[in-house]
Amino acid sequence: MKPDRFGPDAARLNEEPRVGNDLYVRDYDKCIPRYKCVDACGDQRQNSFAIAVAGRGFDARIAVEHDAPLTDSACVYGRDCAEVCPTRALAPRAEFDMRAAGTWDEARQTDTSTVCAYCGVGCTLTLHVQDNEIVKVTSPHDNPVTHGNLCIKGRFGYQHVQNRG
Repeated sequence: MKPDRFGPDAARLNEEPRVGNDLYVRDYDKCIPRYKCVDACGDQRQNSFAIAVAGRGFDARIAVEHDAPLTDSACVYGRDCAEVCPTRALAPRAEFDMRAAGTWDEARQTDTSTVCAYCGVGCTLTLHVQDNEIVKVTSPHDNPVTHGNLCIKGRFGYQHVQNRG
């Protein structure tokens, strides 16, 4: 028997964003399956395969294995999936919260290049700063060391720098 196209396994509509951790938000209502996140999570960058295609044909959608919370997956939180997402269906939590509050303003952000201090690899970081706070960390795609990829510490380890409490 063919599954119902509009059943629980069909494409998501009117679903609340999933805020399952402090690092990422998954807003499947914004997702247009281009599979860039699947490739970034898979053999093109991270090799963790935490994000995959679930379903087939018209019912295909992006999902975490068994549609589980991201924290229960093989995710290494390198954020490469969010970086390649053209619709911000996968977004860093800080950026999502700032956009929801109406305070995200890329025109007011400045970029500063530095080197990650967590290990000896020497990854180049670009700190995006708004109102004297780091709001996002990226790495240049043309960098010979990182090629735009970062680990969880390089991508999200900036909170301790601005911990003033």
